[in-house]
Amino acid sequence: MEEYNQEAVDAFANAARPIPGESLTDNPDEPRPFKRPPEFTNFKKALEFTAVELMQEENYMPLMAAIGEGVPILDLTTQIGYVGFREGKWNPDLMLMLIEPIMYLLMALAEKAGIDYRIDSEDDIDEDEDSLFEERTQNIANTIKKKIEDGKTIPAGALPKNIMEDIEQLEMPSLLSKPETEEMVEEPTSLLQQQGS
Repeated sequence: MEEYNQEAVDAFANAARPIPGESLTDNPDEPRPFKRPPEFTNFKKALEFTAVELMQEENYMPLMAAIGEGVPILDLTTQIGYVGFREGKWNPDLMLMLIEPIMYLLMALAEKAGIDYRIDSEDDIDEDEDSLFEERTQNIANTIKKKIEDGKTIPAGALPKNIMEDIEQLEMPSLLSKPETEEMVEEPTSLLQQQGS
């Protein structure tokens, strides 16, 4: 009778990897969004959709706050790309094609808001990382850094003209401004004042 190393069995069981053939058990009548044909197959339309989405106030404000707090542009871009893939907006190939323009888009929005940004997290680079996606996105970030070394300005032609015009016309409230719908809250009386009356 064979004996198995219990630590190895536990490690394999807790690896959180898909079981071989697991995807074959999904209901074919209700496939996950990323298993259907993607919503966008045209690069330009996918980029325009992303630009419109990022310029909406409910998306723009948290993104600019995150960039202002030091979250690298590359990290936000990979998350945007991955969420789009997971929601069935595009396939992995189009997602990789969108990485560079989305980075420029976020940089342009940050410049418009007057926010200093980091392209990537140089101090957090993991030398042992073997993910092809991570390697390619880091290469894109390095290319962008070389293009803008002489100043933090976006190279001409990095984004389509209509998107740059939309960014120029974008009027968003300051990240520091208070919401206009804030109501005056009556100050509660202290317990000492209540006892004295």
